[in-house]
Amino acid sequence: MIELRHLHAVIAIAEERNLTRAAERLGIQQPPLTRLLKGVEQELGVQLFERHAKGMRLTSAGRSMLKGAYDVIARMDETVEDVRRIVRGETGELSIGFTNSALCHPSLPDMLGQFRETWPDVGLTLTEGNSSQLLGGLREDTVDVAFVRTSIPDVSDVVVELIVEEPMVVAVPRTHRLAKDAPASGLKLTDLENEDFILYQSQYNNGLYKTIVDACLGAGFTPRVHQKGPQLLAALNLVAGGLGISLVPQSMQQHHAGQVVYIPLSSRTALTAPLYLVFRSVRMTGAKLYFIHQARRIRQTYVDGSSDQPRLPVGPCLNGYAAGNGAR
Repeated sequence: MIELRHLHAVIAIAEERNLTRAAERLGIQQPPLTRLLKGVEQELGVQLFERHAKGMRLTSAGRSMLKGAYDVIARMDETVEDVRRIVRGETGELSIGFTNSALCHPSLPDMLGQFRETWPDVGLTLTEGNSSQLLGGLREDTVDVAFVRTSIPDVSDVVVELIVEEPMVVAVPRTHRLAKDAPASGLKLTDLENEDFILYQSQYNNGLYKTIVDACLGAGFTPRVHQKGPQLLAALNLVAGGLGISLVPQSMQQHHAGQVVYIPLSSRTALTAPLYLVFRSVRMTGAKLYFIHQARRIRQTYVDGSSDQPRLPVGPCLNGYAAGNGAR
C-alpha cells in the first residue's frame, strides 16, 4: 500500500537527485530510504528512478508518479489547513439562538454586521426558540451561543452572563386614554390595575411573562390577562388592534409606531427586561470567542459605561433572519 511517507520519499529523491541528500532531508539513513524506494517500485511494478553518474534520474513512470505525489501532498496540506482554520474558528458555522423578544435588541444587528466583516468565512445561522429550547440546543451542540430574557438554571459547563437590563415601557393603543393623559413622570404599575393586559406566554410561563406578573403582584394586584400572544410581536399586534395594553422592552418601540403609543414607567417602578448571553465553555473557537467578546461590549456600552441606564436607540429587528435562516 502506498503511504504518504512513500510520496515524500519520491519527492525528496526527485528534487535532490541524490539518495544521501534525500535521506538527510527526510531525517533517515540512506539504507532505509533505499529499501523504501524499492518497496514502492515493487508495489507499483515499475521502475521510478535510474541511477546515473550524476545522480538519480526519473523514468517516465517516475515523472508521472512525481506529479501525482505533488497533487496528493498539496491536497493533504490544504485539508490540514482547512481543519486548522475550522479549529481556529476562521471557517465553519456559528449558530446563534434568540428568544423572540431578544431578537429586536438594537445592538444585535450591528454586532452581527461587525462579526461578518471580521470573520467573512464563518457562516451565521440564527435560530429562534424559548429559553428551554435554546438550552437544549446548547446541550446538543446545535446552538453555540444564545440570547435569552430569563436566567437559565445552573447547569454544568453552561455560562450565563447578564449583558444588559433595558427599561420596560407600557404599550397602549393610540386611542387609549393613557396615550393622552399619562403623567409626565411616567406610569406606576397601580395605574394599570384595571386594564386588560396582553402578555406573551412561553410554554413554561418564564421570562418576561413571569417578570411582569410578579411585578404586578408585588404592586398589590393580579394583572387581568385578557389575551395571550405566543410571542412578543404577536402581543403588540393585539395592542395595535385595540384589545388591551402590554409591557414590553424599550427596544420594541419601533413596532407599530403609528398605532401603538409607548409610555415610560415612573422612575420608582424598577421594571427592567434583562438580556442574558448563554454558552457552553467547550468548543471555544476563535470566532465563538470573538462573538462573546462583542456581546460583552454591549454590556460595557449600556451598563458599565454609565451609572444611569441610557435610552436605547431603536433599530431593525432580526426576526426576518431568524427561524434557522443563515445570515450569509
